[in-house]
Amino acid sequence: MKKLCLTLLAMAATAMVALPIAHADTFNWGTVNFTVWTGSGIPDTATLAVAPASTPTATFTYSGPLDFVNNNLQAGSNTWEDFLTSDETNLGNLSDISSYSGETYSTFLASTMSTPGETDNSYVEITGTYNVGAGTYVTLSSDDGSSLYINPSGSSSTALISMPGPQDLQTENALLPSGSNSFTLVYDESNGAPADLQMSATPEPSSLLLLGTGLLGLAFVAFRKAKASGVALSMYSV
Repeated sequence: MKKLCLTLLAMAATAMVALPIAHADTFNWGTVNFTVWTGSGIPDTATLAVAPASTPTATFTYSGPLDFVNNNLQAGSNTWEDFLTSDETNLGNLSDISSYSGETYSTFLASTMSTPGETDNSYVEITGTYNVGAGTYVTLSSDDGSSLYINPSGSSSTALISMPGPQDLQTENALLPSGSNSFTLVYDESNGAPADLQMSATPEPSSLLLLGTGLLGLAFVAFRKAKASGVALSMYSV
């Protein structure tokens, strides 16, 4: 019984310690598909309703974290290579890109995402699937604009998170529908650097708190039973 108490206490402590450090970067969105439009005449609003009708500049699959941070100044470098190699967890890694098609790959990487004054903009659709349990939250951050759609059904779909921009860096959270679902993340980069896009997911903190509290309760009950058993044995031994 003492061993059981210690085990439950250890599990509860683990859950409690994990509470403040539950980190979304560990969530894997799996392989996603990028469709990119870059150049003049590209809209500066990140919604499905304004998706360009022209031929995409590039399409490719991507298997790394959705964590892109190019914080150069507005007049600084703002190329696709800057953006795709600036994620905070896999700095400088282009090996996550595959099945590329469109303009020459080297030309695409060297091209500018957007320019000050919005002479050129970039509109991006990122599609994929996920499977999560209940109580999982998504955090979306972007500069300039982004919108997240779950199981989209055309341009009239309602966004779970809507920050269409253009604006400075902005962050919003939302509860993800549980189970297996598809998503489309729309991102728009305009008016020059910086160009930031991060999307991550994490379990609801209260679920970890509930788990830890429950384990502490079980440990207390086990301790009471062990103590009561010890008192009873001492009475019989008299």
